[in-house]
Amino acid sequence: MPIVVNETSKLSKALQLHPDVLDYIVSLNPRDFNRLRNPLMRRLMPPRITLARIAKMTNTPVVEMLVRIHETAGRPLTEEERKELSRSVKDTAAGDLASNQDTAPDWIQQKVAVTIDLLESDARLDADPMTPIMKSLKRLAPDDVLVVRHKWEPQPLYDIWSKQGVEYYSEQKSDDEWWIYLRWQRSKQRPPARTPRAAAPAVSRTAGR
Repeated sequence: MPIVVNETSKLSKALQLHPDVLDYIVSLNPRDFNRLRNPLMRRLMPPRITLARIAKMTNTPVVEMLVRIHETAGRPLTEEERKELSRSVKDTAAGDLASNQDTAPDWIQQKVAVTIDLLESDARLDADPMTPIMKSLKRLAPDDVLVVRHKWEPQPLYDIWSKQGVEYYSEQKSDDEWWIYLRWQRSKQRPPARTPRAAAPAVSRTAGR
């Protein structure tokens, strides 16, 4: 059977293959991925996460995970297809995924303009954490810092923030609490606020002579 998902595929595509794929993904890291059983989280999270990111979050070899997903979906791969996956993973350099810094950057000592506490909604799993974060980021002044209190390390969001030009640093405070520091990169500018388009001046039309 042909390869249907690879390391760049979104988790949402893998979950569509067979219901048992969800059980396999959860088994890799129950603490992080049990929330995928929540209908809202199941809708929000998978389209944002690549399978390479899942492998990194769970310390699972990428090819091993991809082979297992195919098997779980009833689509076992041939030896040649496994070799093809191995070559693909090597070429895309999964190690280049965005990651947290090993040491705290100096800029987290700067002025904290906004603090967002997501811990209560994390416990209820009833809201998209991205919504308040992105709203606050758009209003953040240059060099100001946004702090987010979250139950999990937001690894899937690292990929999004890196593309948007947002610097980040995550610090684990306890088993169930992370503080995430965010600011705009100095080399990047915040997305400009959209301003209403000026209306075209009215044109006076004179009746035909």
